[in-house]
Amino acid sequence: MEESVEDEPPNKTPFFRARNMERVLNFKRLFVKYEGGGVTGTQKDRISKYHVMRARELGYDTVSLGSCGNYGASLAYFAGEYGIKSIIGVPSFYSGERLNEIRSYGGQVLDIPMKYEGVVEYMRQKAADENWYDSNPGNSNSELDFQGYAMIASEILEQLGRSPEFIAVPVGNGTTLTGIYKGFKLLREAGLTDSVPRIIAASTEGGNPIVRSWRKGTRRIEDLGPDEVRETSINEPLVSYISYDGQAALDSIYESNGYAFEVPDTEMIRYSQLLMDHEHVDALPASSSAVFAANRVAKTLNRKIDCVVVITGKGNTWKTQ
Repeated sequence: MEESVEDEPPNKTPFFRARNMERVLNFKRLFVKYEGGGVTGTQKDRISKYHVMRARELGYDTVSLGSCGNYGASLAYFAGEYGIKSIIGVPSFYSGERLNEIRSYGGQVLDIPMKYEGVVEYMRQKAADENWYDSNPGNSNSELDFQGYAMIASEILEQLGRSPEFIAVPVGNGTTLTGIYKGFKLLREAGLTDSVPRIIAASTEGGNPIVRSWRKGTRRIEDLGPDEVRETSINEPLVSYISYDGQAALDSIYESNGYAFEVPDTEMIRYSQLLMDHEHVDALPASSSAVFAANRVAKTLNRKIDCVVVITGKGNTWKTQ
């Protein structure tokens, strides 16, 4: 019998209490959900497997994507595992180690002289023209992506035994944050928990529509112009001028009575080092923005908080989309 996307959930990622960080920072209880423990080192494994399995169910022989690293490597890995082809479009400026990893999994890399957002749109059209399965974020894929990331909420509830007061998540396109929030809502509707965590969104000072819109107090997502973002090797996983699931993420922050913070590169690096020094966690600096943002909430409320931080990538990876 052919597999369906519901048949094979990914293996649980590590979860632990960060007692040393609790003492250093402003937390009553701090827990880490470490998505860097996935097979290719990021939360993208949650959705890559689902998309490859969906592509097989629908009869496609090729999956495709616009990416700058982690999602591309993850999709190529699972495509290889399931015996179908993968074609990953990448911005021509990208020269990270994930390119070799994509190729090592059997993926084909297309070098495209555009920024990430332009590459996504190019690959979306290319998929339609060539009859490839389109794995790009947004559009009809959002619900499948949310389903994949909702598993993080289910695992946290099982591993912690309850819902935390807050959950902090790094934000690029907003897909991971939205999926986790939807997951907790589904768990409450099923009677498995009495509460849903308040969302803490962490992104970059370099420009992100979700956090920028929340901080302006607008309920509608406001995309940025390409010239409004400042991209660096540190903030690149989070910086964007279009967030493909931005409205859903912004709604999640407001609905949960949550917060959003822009994090400087220097603080991403510092908190990544704190995680290594105090908890021996190898965290991508952009992922560590979630700890900074959670600590800011504690300071804002002037009390210690109970929080789960989702670390979306390990330190030797570069890009979360």
